[in-house]
Amino acid sequence: MELSWKRNLVCVWLSQILAMAGFAAIYPFVPIFFRDVYGMTDPAVCGVWVAVLTFCGMFSFCAAAPLWGYLADRFGRKLMLLRSYYVTGLLFPMLYFAPNIYWFIAIRFLVSAFAGTVTAAQTLVVTNTPRERQGFALGALSTAFWSGNMVGFVIGGVVVNTFGFFWSFIICGVLYLMGGILVQFLVQENFECAPRREKKKANRFGREVFARWTSAIRWLLLIFLVMGMARRFDEPFLALLVEAIHGTADTAFYTGLICAAAAVGGIVSGFVVGKLCDRTAPEKLAIPMIVGAVAAMLFQAFATDLTVLAVARFITFFCAGGLEPAFQTLLARNTPDEEQGSLFGWASSSRMLGIMLAAAAGGAVIYCFGIRGIFVAAAALMLALLPLLACLARIRRQAGSPRQEAAAAGEVRL
Repeated sequence: MELSWKRNLVCVWLSQILAMAGFAAIYPFVPIFFRDVYGMTDPAVCGVWVAVLTFCGMFSFCAAAPLWGYLADRFGRKLMLLRSYYVTGLLFPMLYFAPNIYWFIAIRFLVSAFAGTVTAAQTLVVTNTPRERQGFALGALSTAFWSGNMVGFVIGGVVVNTFGFFWSFIICGVLYLMGGILVQFLVQENFECAPRREKKKANRFGREVFARWTSAIRWLLLIFLVMGMARRFDEPFLALLVEAIHGTADTAFYTGLICAAAAVGGIVSGFVVGKLCDRTAPEKLAIPMIVGAVAAMLFQAFATDLTVLAVARFITFFCAGGLEPAFQTLLARNTPDEEQGSLFGWASSSRMLGIMLAAAAGGAVIYCFGIRGIFVAAAALMLALLPLLACLARIRRQAGSPRQEAAAAGEVRL
């Protein structure tokens, strides 16, 4: 088992680098695509359409994620990961050929319903990793997200700036397909570690599921929702802030470099926090990271120089990048093995619902208060995680332990 989970972690880690590099090679530059291809020269109008695109994509992702989590528990986590790689790799390049903004949004809606490589990879890894090493595994996997983003940001910035959008979309699809091939032939799902697929009397996709959730799980899902809002509130609009500071010349190139600098912060944070989560209470680690992220977000909001923006973005992602593995470790420790696929699916849905709500609110904020108001609002949302963490800590103290709370609810917990 020791060799198996390490081998799988390395292979899934590499596949996630490929997939995230593909996504990052195009998505941060969508506002520039809208400007150059669809003629949206007004930043406010462009920002509203970016918000609509993000909202629709997250809506379909949010609606589909619990279903994919449920199917992962029944038919295997590897199959769900392959589904997300192959379908996304085939459909994402089709966005380039969308004749107008409406078709672009429609195709993105379809792609998002079948996407979710991050959640599928996390579920596959965590269910094949010993519990005492799950914090390390999730932290290491988060570094793949940031490493892939860093590579993709640089590739996308150079390719878009030099060769145009067509090759950036093609590269995106190819990298997703390469990640799928890597998982298909090198990753093996360890069924001795994975939960047994028993047929339950209760309907696990109905109200019985919610009745079995402990209070800690419910609060964690709320935290994932708010974290999704805070982490992604400003992300679709970064290129517009770069334009506001520097002008329209070489926007894609500088946006890519700043995103790459931010990704470095996420890489370092993922390794450090993931390791610490196996030794220290994750909720205690989250508090200083939230405070640091709020301060850095405010620096971004009022930056007048690209260097200041890049440094603030690095600090933001260093602090905020460690929150996800910390909260995922908490979720894994409060969830029985046979339901981890479903709960990780619901956690992903909560996070994506937060992103969807952020997109809806972001469109209104940028229209009313301009691009800098977006970053101030993101800082306020990040700050809201502190009282939620305090409530979670109080509930966990009152419950005594996940096992005791589950026993009180009539459910055997691990």
